[in-house]
Amino acid sequence: MLPQTVILPFILALRFCKGSWTEPVSYKHPGNITIAGLFPLHYISDRPDNYSLEEAPEALVCRRYNFLGFRWMQAMIFAIQEINNRSDILPNISLGWQLFDTCNTHARAVTQALHVVDSIYKRPKNMSSFMQCFFKVFGLSALIGPTASDKSIVVSNILSVFDVPQISYGSTSRLLSNKNIYNSFLRTIPNDDEQATAMVELLLHHNWTWVGAVAGDDDYGRPGISRFKEEAEKHGICVEYTAYVSESMSEEHLKQTAREIKNYNATVFVTFISATHLVPLARYLSEYSVTDKVWIASEAWATSDTVRAIDARVFQGTLGIATRGGEMPGFRAFLEGVSPKTQPESPYITEFWEKSFQCNCPDTVCAKTENDGGMSSHNSYAAYHNSLNTENCTGNESLTGDGAITSAYLGWTDLEKSYTTYLAVYVVASALHNISTCVEGKGLLKNGACPYLNNLTTWQLLSYIKKVDFFPPGHDYKFNFDENGDPNASYKLVSWIPKMNCRGNITVDFVHVGNYSSMVTPKWSINESAIYWHKHNDIPKSVCNADCQPGYYKIQLQSACCFKCAECPSGEYSVDINSPVCTPCNLTHRADDNRTSCIPKNEEYIRWSDAFGVTFCVLSGIGILLTLFTAGSFMKMRRTPLVKATNRELSFLLFLSIFCCFLTPLLYLGKPQDWNCKGRTVTFSLSFTFCIAAILVKTLRVLTAFEARIPVTYKKRTKWLGEHVQVFVVMVVSLVQVILSVTWLVVDPPKVMLSQSKTSDISLIVECNVGNLVIMGFVYGYLCLLALTAFVFAFRARKLPENFNEAKFITFSMLIFFIVWLSFIPAYLSTTGINATAVSCIAILSSTFALLACIFFPKLYVIYWTPQRNTVEEVRQNTATHAIRSISKASNRRLKIQNRNRSHSL
Repeated sequence: MLPQTVILPFILALRFCKGSWTEPVSYKHPGNITIAGLFPLHYISDRPDNYSLEEAPEALVCRRYNFLGFRWMQAMIFAIQEINNRSDILPNISLGWQLFDTCNTHARAVTQALHVVDSIYKRPKNMSSFMQCFFKVFGLSALIGPTASDKSIVVSNILSVFDVPQISYGSTSRLLSNKNIYNSFLRTIPNDDEQATAMVELLLHHNWTWVGAVAGDDDYGRPGISRFKEEAEKHGICVEYTAYVSESMSEEHLKQTAREIKNYNATVFVTFISATHLVPLARYLSEYSVTDKVWIASEAWATSDTVRAIDARVFQGTLGIATRGGEMPGFRAFLEGVSPKTQPESPYITEFWEKSFQCNCPDTVCAKTENDGGMSSHNSYAAYHNSLNTENCTGNESLTGDGAITSAYLGWTDLEKSYTTYLAVYVVASALHNISTCVEGKGLLKNGACPYLNNLTTWQLLSYIKKVDFFPPGHDYKFNFDENGDPNASYKLVSWIPKMNCRGNITVDFVHVGNYSSMVTPKWSINESAIYWHKHNDIPKSVCNADCQPGYYKIQLQSACCFKCAECPSGEYSVDINSPVCTPCNLTHRADDNRTSCIPKNEEYIRWSDAFGVTFCVLSGIGILLTLFTAGSFMKMRRTPLVKATNRELSFLLFLSIFCCFLTPLLYLGKPQDWNCKGRTVTFSLSFTFCIAAILVKTLRVLTAFEARIPVTYKKRTKWLGEHVQVFVVMVVSLVQVILSVTWLVVDPPKVMLSQSKTSDISLIVECNVGNLVIMGFVYGYLCLLALTAFVFAFRARKLPENFNEAKFITFSMLIFFIVWLSFIPAYLSTTGINATAVSCIAILSSTFALLACIFFPKLYVIYWTPQRNTVEEVRQNTATHAIRSISKASNRRLKIQNRNRSHSL
């Protein structure tokens, strides 16, 4: 595009400034300021069959008259006349027009654009004034049109070089919003980006996620459908099939496309195509009875009489997205009054009149079209009518009378482009009015300067056109352009509703059923009850698969638009239709049977009423009662030698510790809370620490007392192990554990922990974690160290007679203690949940019963079953016997050593 932009000005300069120019045929009406207009009065043009380059080519022939194009042209004339009759816009200034028939061809549109540029700029008289060729407005001020985007693109490539304002009433291509290329192009119709957005919003409104697409193979269809597909992809709408068609495609290609559309399993088809390109395909859709599709019509054919006339069965139920027009009071009466008498200077009135009344309009009634720069429309048509010997037109025929054929000219459809044409004229008039009323210092030019109408340049007018901001007739909101020269998007939704006409044939009515505005939310406002649906009048579905219901999720298949539904896994749920994933329930909840919500999980812990709970309560109660009974017995017999020998303070400290040990399992029952997680840990560690510390001191006292050697007296060896000193030693030894336990509680205490049960997905284990592992290691390590030391001392003193062989029974208790807790480790690690808690309680109870039974039950036996042994004499005798045995063993050991030494000396 850049080379064309650079070279084109010089080509045009040479053409305008030196060469001759044949002016194309146009409908001119004088005025102080003239506005040009390009309109498609024909659909196609053909070259003659004998076309060759051996001689000068004959004129191209325009065919298939376009009544709508003629009506759009009349809308421009109507608007100019209305403005000229108003006193509040451009007073004392009249607007004129110069109107061209593009014949819907690029060649003619380019020719006419060149003429517009040639008419606007003066030719330089000498080289010094050469640059005036580019900037000085002469007669024409701006150009309105053309209709089709591809025609507007080629025209804008010319006009943008010279900053000639171009305002299209029908071109919607997104390409034209690129101001780097089409800088002087503006439009009064929304661009295809907005239309694509409106289409996607319409699909979402009806939950259509699987659609096909048909686009024109041109600068309107391809960019438009591309933009639609981009927008659709963002919103999860799939477009798996796209067909590009045009009127020039082969019959076989069109048939193949029709068959593909028929066999495609999507119900809804979105289109970006003009009526001209769609009509050939529509005929084959009718031939193949493609009557079960919902067509989303772009504005190019949303209210096309040409398309609806083909086969109502094919397009009934179509939803057309048409540009919203406005009121034009008096326009219909104006159209009805158009005739060779009201527009005698129009070269286009002849064919219009002949087509409307199927007559031949003589020169005395209608103006004749001269050769139009290598194109011919009227002459070829007149020759055709003369060959049919049709009657002559009188010029007095009435467009509303019986003699007129039914055409789109007076058909009250596709009025939107009539209004956008009308609006385009008002845009130019508004800009000119703003220039005429400009106040110096407040203008849009540099330093607030104002341009002047008698010396106006194209770029100055373009600057004011881009800044228009006014209330156009027939609208209740201001009209203005954005930075790309586009207006705010506003569409209406048209439902194609079938009806039976008086001849018994099915026709289609266009019914306004909704509105779209980019300025509000939601953007679509639709009267669903007014829409006609071709299947039982129910909203059709257009999805690749049935929706995945709540409790299921989508699994994407190879195609981006198709999926299958799978039930949510255990522990997960979904509440939305077509949910892409299932949401896991949190740790404390599980999915219900339908997988649509989360419900609380069953909590696993030892309840007071469970078998474990009752058992542990009973065992703890028995242990507590036995402890109280034993302590009571010792209190009762506290004056007997057996109790005195046990150090009453130390024994009762031991009773208290064992009592706390029996209470500890009760903290493992019921739902764990942070407080009992801390309590059970501290109670266990401190109660067993005090208990084992007391046992350690007891064994140490016995061992120290009976290992006294003569002449060292018993009193001297045991004076530091008095009763109060023993209690103090226990407290000091236990203080270390107290410090460790407090540190544990402060730094990282045990707390409630929730974990998934390994045996059931619907159950949750509520338990206590250990908190800081390092501190826990020190706490239990210190307890093991005390137990091991007590066991060693007890084992060494196991044969001493002190207090009825107390050390021997301590040894048994510590041995059982170690066996229990060594067995506990693998048992605890191999179980979880309730079972792990039960193992902990069993270990605590077993070791506590062992301590109580081994240390105190032998003494209870002596107290209650052999009280004769609980005397001072019995204690002394046992002590003396042990002393004699010790002395004897010592003497024997000494003799053996002497004999061994004597034998060595010999």
